[in-house]
Amino acid sequence: MPGKRLASLLSMLMLCATVWSQKPSVNPGLTLTASVPVANESALPSVVPPHRQVIGLALEGGGALGLAHIGVLAWLEARHIPVDRITGTSMGSLIGGLFATGRNPAEIGKLAFLQSFDSVSSTEIPYADASFRRRQDRHDFPMTIPIGLKHGPALPTSIFLNNGIGEFLSTQFKGYDRQDLDFNRMPIPFRCVATDLTTLGQVNFSRGPLTKAVRASISIPGVFPPVQDDNGDYLVDGGLLDNLPTDILKQELHADFIVAVHLVDGSLSSNDTSSMVGLLHRASIASIVRDEARAETLADIVISVPVQDFNGTQYDKANKLIALGYNAAKQRFANVRPEVMKALVLNDEDWKAYVAARKQRMLNQPAQLLRVRVEGGTPAEENQARADLKPLQGHPINETQIFNALKPLQANSAIVSTYEVFTPQPAPGSTTSPTPDSGVVVHLSHDNLGPPYLLVNPQVAASTSDVSRAELAFRLIDQNLGGFGSELRANIQVGYMTDLSAEYYSLLSPRGYFLRPFSEIVRKPVPIWADQKRIADRFEQDLDIGLAAGRTFSNRLQLSAEWRLQDSRWSLQTGSDGAPNFSGTAQSSLIHINLDGDVDGFNSPDGFRLSATAGALYRTAGGTNAPLVLLNLSRSLSFDPTLNGHKEEELARRKNRKEKADILLMSGEVNSYLRNNVAQPFRFTLGGPLRLSASSFEEYRGTDMYLVRTAMLRRIRPDSDGLWMGLYGFFGYEAGEIWSPEVHALLRQDGTIGLVESTPLGLNITLGGSVGDAGHRKAFITLGRWF
Repeated sequence: MPGKRLASLLSMLMLCATVWSQKPSVNPGLTLTASVPVANESALPSVVPPHRQVIGLALEGGGALGLAHIGVLAWLEARHIPVDRITGTSMGSLIGGLFATGRNPAEIGKLAFLQSFDSVSSTEIPYADASFRRRQDRHDFPMTIPIGLKHGPALPTSIFLNNGIGEFLSTQFKGYDRQDLDFNRMPIPFRCVATDLTTLGQVNFSRGPLTKAVRASISIPGVFPPVQDDNGDYLVDGGLLDNLPTDILKQELHADFIVAVHLVDGSLSSNDTSSMVGLLHRASIASIVRDEARAETLADIVISVPVQDFNGTQYDKANKLIALGYNAAKQRFANVRPEVMKALVLNDEDWKAYVAARKQRMLNQPAQLLRVRVEGGTPAEENQARADLKPLQGHPINETQIFNALKPLQANSAIVSTYEVFTPQPAPGSTTSPTPDSGVVVHLSHDNLGPPYLLVNPQVAASTSDVSRAELAFRLIDQNLGGFGSELRANIQVGYMTDLSAEYYSLLSPRGYFLRPFSEIVRKPVPIWADQKRIADRFEQDLDIGLAAGRTFSNRLQLSAEWRLQDSRWSLQTGSDGAPNFSGTAQSSLIHINLDGDVDGFNSPDGFRLSATAGALYRTAGGTNAPLVLLNLSRSLSFDPTLNGHKEEELARRKNRKEKADILLMSGEVNSYLRNNVAQPFRFTLGGPLRLSASSFEEYRGTDMYLVRTAMLRRIRPDSDGLWMGLYGFFGYEAGEIWSPEVHALLRQDGTIGLVESTPLGLNITLGGSVGDAGHRKAFITLGRWF
């Protein structure tokens, strides 16, 4: 979900970025064409049955619009028109590459329908794979854009990360990620195109790992990170120079009859002239008309697919786009002369022979993993990668298992890993030939922008009382500082409350043992209430120092012990509340258990979180020693009753996209000193939006309290325009009770109702109202985490 939130924010940019994948913008006079080295490249296979034309298919780029290629392939297969050679650029290279490895159109179409392509839209490491500390960041700072500080403040150079697209390609191109793969020996000989930013030339891939070739071809500048080749050159989307590679079919693959698939853009509209993105889109179209026309002159048949009513980000329109491609192929071939069709279409017997020959060229899966080589990282990082892959040695190479094994290494977002399969060299003096494709080389790379990183998060809460809160929070993270897995984290929060804190997480062993010294300064105003009236204002200042030690068992579970020394000042500013000022210190010793079972760090549609603390507050000025218990539990469930009766594919599609119409949220909080009298700065509070919403901010103070909340969210408007994540209506119930030695227990209940709009940056805008007992009622608005 987080990946799609930022993807939605930038969907209009993606429209422009899709232009990169559709429209060359480099002066053709600067184009330098170079093929990947072709040493030991095999000859092209003969066509089956023999003595017929070699039919080539060229597929152009276009983001989601390229899903129409699946429909074209399906029509060709249905009519028994063989494809003997295939080329593609950008999305055309992905669809063409899948087909060239032996996947049939139905299988490729199922991938699209199940929204498998959504996994490439990863703006951050999936929450399920993130480390425990990165999960904390995502929960505290939901969906912020990290600012790299390694060479001065800089935003990410691409919208999406390598991780999602890398894993998708490797799992889909199983067995074709080999260093010595010859594209001529694939079930269908294949080529794809990339642009070399270093030489400003065109790269035509004919061998090497297919995953790397397709990854380079689809790397829209600014959307996906570029791919670095063995020479250190940076490769991006091939559509910049050759979006419809009919020339490669003719010159390199020696096709006799060429079919080109062209994705037709729409005509000029008012939207194109009313925005910068629209103008850039139309201007880029002007630069490609000549180049596409030149490419089409090499084709014997051009299938023009009318996709002008769609854009390059609408992967959820897969069915419609595939149907458009199918119908476009059907209509175009209906106008082909009968004698030409007769030469193209195979009879049933010849078609079976063609399919059999194609299957015969399918590659076997790699052998057992016998050798692991790691390069590109620090010694500690490389040792960790080898240790993570060691349990897989001696077993058949499995792409999913390799990616899962390397995920912990990438869990802190500072390292990216890719891998290739290779044949190990024989040992010196050995007379035994090494097992082919039994080695894996892992390439580790680091982000050029950081660490350190800076996260930014705004928080606003206001209600119809005379208190409102607005803060801007910053978090600095410097990963692997002082050793692999260790890091510095510092927070600055300004506005209604000022909070300065820093901690150093020192990882003591790979098993997760750590030490964490910390310090914090907090300054904030404190309103004092009586019978819904603000009778006084105080100011609180706290200085904390402490040390925690514990173990992080997994990215879901952490256990720690903590000692803390707190120096507090509690002074009256205006009004009178009848209580004395406070100045003094207190110490606490605590045991923490934190369990994170959410599936998302931001309003998780499913999952739970548990935070439990037990210990004691002691040596307290102005109060007594007291045991301390803190418990916080949240649970979320999502469901969609409209799914009943839907077919299996639709169920899987909706599950993958998390299309849940209803979300039930529940939480409970208990904080207690077990009725012991402690000084005011150490007490708990209730009141304010989403913490008894009908009451004022921190209206109630006490030594013991509980709060129960539940809410039902109902989707009113889905994400239809790509800019917002959907409008939800909600209604909820809150109940809280608080007491202290000098005040009897006070129970407050209220009901809330309102609207929640999830913004592309991951922040919720909530507008609601609440009516409670004892005449309490408020209207409120918040910006930030909702539940």
